[in-house]
Amino acid sequence: MPLYFSEREVVLPGQLLSDDDKRSGEGTYVLGNKVYAATVGFATIKNDKVCVIPFKSTYNPQPGDRVIGVVIDVKPNGFDVSLGRHLTATIRIPDKKEVQALNLKVGEVVYGTVKESGLRGVFLETGEKIKKVTSGLLVSMHPSKIPRLIGRRGSMINMIKKETGCDLLVGRNGFIVIKGPSPSNEFAALSAIRLIEREAHSQGLTERVENLVRSILGGESHGEG
Repeated sequence: MPLYFSEREVVLPGQLLSDDDKRSGEGTYVLGNKVYAATVGFATIKNDKVCVIPFKSTYNPQPGDRVIGVVIDVKPNGFDVSLGRHLTATIRIPDKKEVQALNLKVGEVVYGTVKESGLRGVFLETGEKIKKVTSGLLVSMHPSKIPRLIGRRGSMINMIKKETGCDLLVGRNGFIVIKGPSPSNEFAALSAIRLIEREAHSQGLTERVENLVRSILGGESHGEG
């Protein structure tokens, strides 16, 4: 069945996307065996489904999502963690010794995995799946733009890492930690992130991001691969 859009094309509500109703994914609806856009966003294919990624959507935590959060409360049996945009997750640890071993304080940053998300709240995995982030620059972008930052098969983020020499931890909730060899390298990575956030829907973005980073760092690649 043909598709009626190009990859990452900006689409409008009601726009025809496909003749195959079985390929209807998130951000779409089916009418008369055809798939239409349900929201303004960019159209793409995910797991062989036609999807529309909205420009402005709230983050909806899903089990398995990797997220970055800031500790906002320390309790005898765990921690409360802000995931941004009024969203709070809980790290529940019955063993008080494990709570003490993590040694997390209010204001510290953690990198974790969503275990459960529902009416009872959002809970993060414990044990080895929760890491304290001890250094780096914490920044944020709209969660709906995170897939564009990552790129197809990690192409965009890997390019930024290579060109800046920075390590990037990315949370699906929109928080990102940049850790680089110098402030100028971290600034280059931050500038790339801001450009992607502003122009996520545009064509030729990868080349513009690469050119921006190279102009900031003097035209040389600062990574090892």
